[in-house]
Amino acid sequence: MEMQQLTYFLAAAQTQNFRKAAEQCLVAQSALSRQIAALEQELGTALFTRIKKRVTLTTAGQDFARYVRGALDQLQEGQQWLAEMHAGRRGTIRLGCIESLATAALPALFARFHAQFPQVQLKVLVNHTDEVVSAVERGEIELGLILDPHVRSELLITRELFRQPLHLLMSVRHRFARQGMTTCTLEQIAAEPLIVLDATSRMGQITQRIFAQRNLPLRPLVEIESVEGLKEMVQQNLGVTLTLPALMRPAQIGGDFVLVPISDVAEEFSFALVYRRVGAISPVARGFINAIAQSV
Repeated sequence: MEMQQLTYFLAAAQTQNFRKAAEQCLVAQSALSRQIAALEQELGTALFTRIKKRVTLTTAGQDFARYVRGALDQLQEGQQWLAEMHAGRRGTIRLGCIESLATAALPALFARFHAQFPQVQLKVLVNHTDEVVSAVERGEIELGLILDPHVRSELLITRELFRQPLHLLMSVRHRFARQGMTTCTLEQIAAEPLIVLDATSRMGQITQRIFAQRNLPLRPLVEIESVEGLKEMVQQNLGVTLTLPALMRPAQIGGDFVLVPISDVAEEFSFALVYRRVGAISPVARGFINAIAQSV
């Protein structure tokens, strides 16, 4: 059974005349008649009742026409879907992201992308930076949105998006905030009760490294794996923490929290996209890479 036969069959079913169907399909009537006869032979049943120059569908032909129309409609939808997928307008982006960016940055980034490409879906794996990088390397996800990448794999491309310096994050009720402090030193921070992420997270590793470089003791009041748990404890004024502005939702700053630059820490930390150097990246993922790069 061939597509051409089904096309001829539907044309004949519509016109109830082999000659008109042949004209509609731009083919000789004899060729159309042979193809329909071959289709009937393959199906083992007559599809048309032939009376002189006029043909009518048999009961079997009427039922078969309904199925053929449905099948061709689905085929056309499939062809349209593939065309849109290749054009980057449809498909699924498999993305890995650290927790803070998943809540602070990713929703706004994808909202802008979704406005342009509403048929594109997003599947997000939330994990620590190193685990996200490993998932990209294994091909489990296409893209990773990460902090402070230390990627040495020849299989991966790291595309830096922007850099930011460390800030002190505290509650609006903290005494530094009430005093109107606009900048601080790491030594001042070390004297405060500290809430820190554990060493499995990149932010936790950065905090440990910064304190060690300056020979300052790091004795946190709370060490926690959850970013949202850390923020809640800071909001409750249990202590302060180190963070980067991009890891905070804009609405949080000035409301529940205050961010203050750290004057004696000049180092900046990068946010980056990571993806495979080898193997094809889907058009929708490539479009998302370009959209993120343009937005930052």
